[in-house]
Amino acid sequence: MLYDATMNQPDVVAVVLGGGGPSDRFARTTGARSKALVPLAGAPLGAYVLSALRASGVVRRIVFIGPTDAGLAGLYDAEVPSGTRMVDSLALGLGAGLALAEGGRLLVVTADVPWWRAEGVHDFVTTAPDADLVYPVVGEADARAAFPQQRRTFVRLAEGRFTGGNAILVRAAAVAPLLPWIDRAYAARKRPWQLASMVGWGTLLGLATGRARLADLERRIATLVGIDGRVIVSRDAAIAADVDGPEHIDGVTSLPDLRLEGAA
Repeated sequence: MLYDATMNQPDVVAVVLGGGGPSDRFARTTGARSKALVPLAGAPLGAYVLSALRASGVVRRIVFIGPTDAGLAGLYDAEVPSGTRMVDSLALGLGAGLALAEGGRLLVVTADVPWWRAEGVHDFVTTAPDADLVYPVVGEADARAAFPQQRRTFVRLAEGRFTGGNAILVRAAAVAPLLPWIDRAYAARKRPWQLASMVGWGTLLGLATGRARLADLERRIATLVGIDGRVIVSRDAAIAADVDGPEHIDGVTSLPDLRLEGAA
């Protein structure tokens, strides 16, 4: 579905993370220069989400981070090279996005969610609460119903079991306080004790026992980063259905059809 971009709808600048270089496992098995360029059903993996963003009617400009090829031509407005680390790539992309956003909002999304449709992008942007940062999670029942044969990691909370989405919606003004925290969290990702001290032992215990609530996570975001962060439950399982390797595609007959939005 192609939405009318002239309608009175909030518009954003999208920042698309194209994935690591040839060191990425999926890219390495196919010989692609990055995950976004892995061929999938006749098009690069990243082309699917880029075309959905283009057709959504709520995305004004698109910044793509990482190497590109002819299969992505015309699907983005600005290209930014990958940095040495993930956080460097994100900083470069957000910097380019801020230059285009004019104080508005940025939609940060990974390039490996090929089933996220234009209507899903539209609904996420237009129904998101008025907050500095909005992060979607998908309930286990919805994720398994839409993608029954794909393995996902679920976190148990008081409200149920959820898997994280592959997009965030963030106000331009919140980028500056957010980046240093992302840098610290990424650096500590393989040091559980350091990561636990950042998150807070109370929150960590709540997650371990399944007693933490979504509101608890929102309050922790506010404490850690100093911004108004909201965690929302989405029924759109495609926002969390990323492709990490051939096992997410090969031999799976129950997946939704892949399609390039706006293609004839």
